[in-house]
Amino acid sequence: MNGRDELRELWCSQPYAGVAKGEELVKLVAKRTQHFDRAILVRNMLECTAAVVVAALLTQLAVRAHGLQRAGFIVIAASAVWIVYYLLRYGRGPANADPDQDLNAFKRALLERYDRQIRLLKSVKYWYLLPPYIGLLIESAGKLLNDAKVGQLPWRDFLLPLFYTAFFAFGWWLNEVHAVARLRTERSRLLSLADGPNDSDA
Repeated sequence: MNGRDELRELWCSQPYAGVAKGEELVKLVAKRTQHFDRAILVRNMLECTAAVVVAALLTQLAVRAHGLQRAGFIVIAASAVWIVYYLLRYGRGPANADPDQDLNAFKRALLERYDRQIRLLKSVKYWYLLPPYIGLLIESAGKLLNDAKVGQLPWRDFLLPLFYTAFFAFGWWLNEVHAVARLRTERSRLLSLADGPNDSDA
């Protein structure tokens, strides 16, 4: 998924240390909440746009393909549509926070946003990576069978599955390990603010 840099850097420009309590602290948390919502919106828009393009391209390939290759292209195209649905259904955060809330309310709102994105990223392997990966495996098997029928088995038929397996494994690490760790760190920093709810980590 994209947008991880924005999520990672949200708090870096203004560290908590030295921030005054009271109204200034409320403004800081409110600003971070707005920035976080904006980063999630941009990420979702980019992901959905890319998924729509992939669905359109793979549908065209499916029309021209046959057998298992066609089935693989259809699975990948359907996976892209599924990703759009999932992001629109579960990727968005809660409603905008009331600007008149106190510090604790803003903290709870931002904690809820962190928890929601952590849950989303921890399930990336199921709803985002696995469906298109299965489609690629099916398409690769179809291509291998087609090439075998004509007595040709080029090395790329075996190398490509290894390549995209490594690519999807990296995508899993980047989201579920790296990005989740960053969000948990920022969640812990938010909990360290004084006079706030003592919530436990997700």
